[in-house]
Amino acid sequence: MELEQGRDGLLRWIDAQRPQGSVNNRVTVVFDGSSEHFGSPWAGTARVIFTKNESADERIKAMVEESSAKSNVVVVSDDRGITLYVRSLGARIMEVKEFAADLFDAPSGPSPQKGRGKYISLAKAKQINEELKKIWLK
Repeated sequence: MELEQGRDGLLRWIDAQRPQGSVNNRVTVVFDGSSEHFGSPWAGTARVIFTKNESADERIKAMVEESSAKSNVVVVSDDRGITLYVRSLGARIMEVKEFAADLFDAPSGPSPQKGRGKYISLAKAKQINEELKKIWLK
């Protein structure tokens, strides 16, 4: 039951916080195992894949291999084997803590910024700062 609750919590957090930025950036979450232990099918914004007869790692690698635009793929993982492999294919890597910066760094409760106009996550702010450093600090 804890595993199911954790998975459900992750998916709900992705729906609520949109750590991927734009709603146009599709999120696919790959879980090991079978969906029969998850309960009802997920109806949120994230695409959910359960790997019944293979590992989630192998499925992720295959998904990147099959992508026609590998440089647009971002794999969120702290697993060194996956990150090295998909990076070698041309995909980008993001650490879990960076992707979920709001989850790990933000105080509990709603963000005071979200009620006032535009809001970006801490991970997105960090990405923007890194891009600006490359432009302005050559």
